[in-house]
Amino acid sequence: MKNGQIQKIAYMAIYMALYVVLKMVGNLIPILQMPNGGSIELELIPLMIASYHLGWKYGALCGLASFVLTIALGFPVYFVHPIQIVLDYVLPICSVGMVSLFKPFIHASKSVVVGVLTVIGLCAGYAVYVSYGKNIQSILIAIGLVVVLVLLGIFLTSTKEHFGIVVVMVIKYLSTVLSGAYFWADGVAAGSLPAWTFSLTYNLWYNLVTMMICLVVVPILMSRIHMAGIRVLH
Repeated sequence: MKNGQIQKIAYMAIYMALYVVLKMVGNLIPILQMPNGGSIELELIPLMIASYHLGWKYGALCGLASFVLTIALGFPVYFVHPIQIVLDYVLPICSVGMVSLFKPFIHASKSVVVGVLTVIGLCAGYAVYVSYGKNIQSILIAIGLVVVLVLLGIFLTSTKEHFGIVVVMVIKYLSTVLSGAYFWADGVAAGSLPAWTFSLTYNLWYNLVTMMICLVVVPILMSRIHMAGIRVLH
């Protein structure tokens, strides 16, 4: 085995350990947990850094290995069907580990970056408006979400190499929405309009907040890695 591969495996072990620690910390903070499954996932940060540092193949492998490790350590995994496991766990975590694959978005123009984040903000705002009653409070929250995401879009124009974070979090969100609509439809027919509506709104919050945290934290940590002289291994 070449020294470069040994070095990558060693780094993978470190990122997997960080994943487990942050997942454990997240489980100890009630405010990060959703009532019916799902949470604000701080543990995705080391997976994204692993992808940017080691390459998307090692990032995806690190994500999958981290998922298996958490099962071995006794973290709760909700199982109702093999496809549900893929949609809730395997596809999202592998997608996050492949974030560096979307580096071509570094060439995206300012209008594209801001435009995409604005669309996401409008969708999130509409979900707030519908879910929490059509009143002034929900309108103000919706407007706030749009403003925050537009500002994030402007921020990303100065660090567009990390725009892939938006892409993989959208993939993760859509995967969990699909699972929620067909496997976690509580009291309604699977795949029905109420099931889709509930899944779209329920899975929005924690994925959106996770994305916003990653958009701020990951670029900062990657800049520190570059400043420390740690070589990117892909």
